[in-house]
Amino acid sequence: MPNPEQPQSSLLTRIVARIRARRFSYLAKSIILLILAYPYLEANTIDQIILTVLTIFVMLAAMIAVSQSRRDYIVMACLSLPWFLSLLLNVPLFESEGGVSVRKEIVFAVLLFSYTTISIFIHLIRSREVTTEILFAAVCVYLLIGLTWASLYVFVDLVNPGSFVDTSGNLPMTSPRYLFFSFVTLTTVGYGTLTPATDQARSIAMMEAIVGQIYITILVARLVGLHISKPRAPES
Repeated sequence: MPNPEQPQSSLLTRIVARIRARRFSYLAKSIILLILAYPYLEANTIDQIILTVLTIFVMLAAMIAVSQSRRDYIVMACLSLPWFLSLLLNVPLFESEGGVSVRKEIVFAVLLFSYTTISIFIHLIRSREVTTEILFAAVCVYLLIGLTWASLYVFVDLVNPGSFVDTSGNLPMTSPRYLFFSFVTLTTVGYGTLTPATDQARSIAMMEAIVGQIYITILVARLVGLHISKPRAPES
């Protein structure tokens, strides 16, 4: 007699397999969506709830992208659960002048983004062929470097207030401005409107610029090497 639960189980298995097969593309898209929406979702409670949901999506996508074994699931759960609970308990977020205040729970974001970045980078280096998912993995690493340092800047400024100043008009340092400063530093554009004011902040900003350049160098060398080493089809 056919089991009525079997089709449902088979459908769930196919959905999970599809998500796993495109895990890096989903993670890259969720991060890009969060980065694009972040500056516009601080006005009211509804915006903050949407921002929290988008952040949780990134968190779940990161867990799916990184977790290949039971150990990975345990590590990602330990890193994600405190941040996840703090997001739920703190909705709606309280506001300060110029935007949503960020508390020291941001350290969980630093740890989660750092572990995810390193794990995907190792997967990228160990890959043996250039596929669409590998290219999305490369994009994920670059975006995650920016998010990791943005979270680190927030934490540094919380521990040592005044580590960053806005030279364009002494505007308060809000979360989108840390994100802006992180990617401006990562890409070495350096608009100069935000400036690290302490030695510790300057050191961290310098390390982000160095890491960004080294990553691009390693990535290009790796992808070109994989492409050259790939066997060519014989000419007819």
